[in-house]
Amino acid sequence: MISVTERKIFASDEDFIICNISDADRSNYVELHRQLNGKASLYLNPISKDMMWKQILDNADSVFSLFTGNGEYCGSIELQQPNSNTPEIGIDLLAEKRNQKIAPKAVRLFARRVYEIRKVDCFLIRISSKNQHSIHVFEKMGAVKIGEEETAFSRFREKFRKTAEEGGLDLEKFRHLFRESADEIVYCYSLNPDTFLHLQRL
Repeated sequence: MISVTERKIFASDEDFIICNISDADRSNYVELHRQLNGKASLYLNPISKDMMWKQILDNADSVFSLFTGNGEYCGSIELQQPNSNTPEIGIDLLAEKRNQKIAPKAVRLFARRVYEIRKVDCFLIRISSKNQHSIHVFEKMGAVKIGEEETAFSRFREKFRKTAEEGGLDLEKFRHLFRESADEIVYCYSLNPDTFLHLQRL
């Protein structure tokens, strides 16, 4: 098995190593999504798991694996809409790596490297309104809230409601499916260059 330091490194510092995702990361990435989505994860489904993994590898230039300096897998970083002047950064960490100030340090390292390659106006970060810890962390980092939007699930819920009503279905039978996320929204944050071009104490 190839060690992290033998792989092509996208960005690194004294604490972390970021590499483009590869086949060597599959088991870690699948476990990450099992923690995030439970057994319903498409990466665990016998029918879809290989197709889902192929899609990830096909986008290896925008999906990255995050490791500690000694090679421990921490999670995944994604760069969405990379050609935009406001590309979006998303980060997911394994449960045992959360609440250790890893996310802001890793995002700062990643953003700095992307900015070196191509100057952008800012980076967009989306955070669930229910994730108060991440909201606090990124606001402390200097991210500025610029708006709010519905979750993808909320949009699906509204579309389903309209379809169900038009079809004469009894919505009461489906209430339990939607109750848990009914009050969730997404906060949109802007991460400007001055928040990651200079080292800050966290």
